[in-house]
This record gives sequence, C-alpha cells and structure tokens, in this order.
Amino acid sequence: MFLTINKINLFFVGLLMVGHYVQATNIQYDSLTFNQLKGWKQATLIDQFNDYLRLANDSHKKTTETFKKELAQLDKTNNAKIKKFIETHYEPVLITDTQKEHLITGYHIFHAKADYQQSAQYPVPIYQKPSTAQQRYHSHEAVLDGALHNKGLELAWLQDSIDVYLLMMQGSGLLTFTDGDIKKVVYAGSNGYGYQSISQYMLDKKLITHAQRNGPFIKQYLKNDLKRAKEIIIQNPSYVFFKFDKKQAFSGAAGSALKAMQSLAVDKQYYPFHSLIWLETAIPNNPQRFRNLVIAQDTGGAIKGPQRGDLFFGIKKEVEQDAGLMKDKNARLIMLRLRNND
Repeated sequence: MFLTINKINLFFVGLLMVGHYVQATNIQYDSLTFNQLKGWKQATLIDQFNDYLRLANDSHKKTTETFKKELAQLDKTNNAKIKKFIETHYEPVLITDTQKEHLITGYHIFHAKADYQQSAQYPVPIYQKPSTAQQRYHSHEAVLDGALHNKGLELAWLQDSIDVYLLMMQGSGLLTFTDGDIKKVVYAGSNGYGYQSISQYMLDKKLITHAQRNGPFIKQYLKNDLKRAKEIIIQNPSYVFFKFDKKQAFSGAAGSALKAMQSLAVDKQYYPFHSLIWLETAIPNNPQRFRNLVIAQDTGGAIKGPQRGDLFFGIKKEVEQDAGLMKDKNARLIMLRLRNND
C-alpha cells in the first residue's frame, strides 16, 4: 500500500529525508515483501552483505541486543543463512517521486593522457582548488576563458577540453603522463554552480536524437568538433577541481572504497550513506538483468530523486563503453532498512 508523505507525517519525513524538513506530497512510500524483489530467491549475497556489514558497523552499534547476538552468531559464508537473516531483520522499502522518472546510469574511473607542462599537444589544464572564494566561484565558461590562468593552480595538462569535461563528470581518474607516470586524481571541490545536463541541451538543439543520448556518442560528437564543443559544455556551469591522491583505492563521497558493480551513487536525501539497497536493472551488452545487493557509497550533482542512481563500473578502461551506454528507465532501487523492532 502506498502512503503519501506530507509535512504532518514526521515519521516518514524523518526516514526518507534524513533529517531535512520539507513538504513532500509527491514522495510515496511502499513497504514490500521479499517475494516482490525480482531475482531475490536466486541471488548470491555473500560478498555484498559482508562488505555492507563492514561499512555499516557504526550504525549497527545502535541496534538491539537480539540483533547483535544473531549477527554475531550468523555464518557469514552461508548464502541461505544470510538471506534468512536479512529477511528477518530488514524490510524492503520502495521510495518513489511521482514527479521524477526512474533512471540508473553508470560511471567509471576516467583514463586520460596528460603532461606536467603546457604544450601544443596538451593545451588544456585541470586545476587544483583555489584558496580564495573569489577564485573558486568562476563559472565553467570563465575558467575555460582563462580566469584561473597563471595563478599557480594548474595540476596537469590534458589533450583537450573534452577530456577535462569527462574527467569532471566522473569525478576522478587515472592520468598517464608523458614520462610514464600514472597518477590518480580525485575530486577536490567545485565552483558551487549547480549541474546542468549538456545532453539535454544537445537534444533541445536537435544536435542528437534520443537514441544518440549516451556517453560514447556524445564524447565522439564533441571530439569531432572542438569549437562547437565549448558552446555545449559551458551549458553546464559547474566546474570541478582536482588533487593528486596516493591511495590505491578510489573512494566515493561516503569515504569508503568503491567496488565495481556493487557501489551505487544515490541521492543522499533519501538514502543514508552505506545503506543496503536491492537494485533491479539492465546492464548494456548483458542479456541477464542485474538483480542484487548494492551499497550507497557515492552521490553526484545529477543524482536527484529516490529512483535515480549511478552504478560504479570500475577502474578498467574497457568498462568506459558500457558505463557510458548505461541508461535504464525501468530500474528499481529498493532500500533494505532495519525493521522497527531491531
């Protein structure tokens, strides 16, 4: 049964909005059974659930003694027992927004060639985060026009503005330098402007069709016309700053290491970080639908709404194509929350 959320229903507002007081008459809450989760009976959950337990350790400290005792006694290598434990202590919750569509996309670690010095082959910089607010709040267009030029903020130089833009969209990447160095760069902040979709702009201008609205096609379109590309990418005024990071693993906004096909970027207004989520979606070039546990470990400017997610595809360069093609409007995110008596 669906229950409409409104500002009087403080219990559900507190649950779904994670402490934010808003009027949300368009938000709906549906308590499901595990039999309603597609693929639940066939799923293998051992790795995912053990990773979740490690990440959610602090939240489990607030649970009942019964929960803690049964968790301590649980055979965490037995899939059937793990499934039974989840069914006993967790409740599937489907959160929907009648004003927003269901959409699961994919992201990955972007790979690019780079140099430490500017040259004809590497003319476009990525910047570290400026120390002053005045420098940080330049628009994307202003930065491309040189607002931060020669201020000692250049971190590396890339081959074109498209590589810089794609790196910003992924939030982190691996740069292969001309001297053979491979260095990891990660998100260090932004200029504070809200995210705007360039693919929507291209669609509105009839530069692409709905079928062409995917990462690989748009990347090639922009690469083929760098002059037109600037007009397009500045439609997103958000600009991302970077820093080098020596840690081996890539982490999401939750601060925990990301894992391919298990880490999900979510709207944290609805899903606290390290929430356990059942995801039903379709993966490009895979005939079988993906139905398994994922963990809320990341977020992003484009991830807005309770049925909007971004699935992490990993760090290998080969996953770029599938991650870019990932766009499932028939997906479902279902949060598995602890039952009230736990």
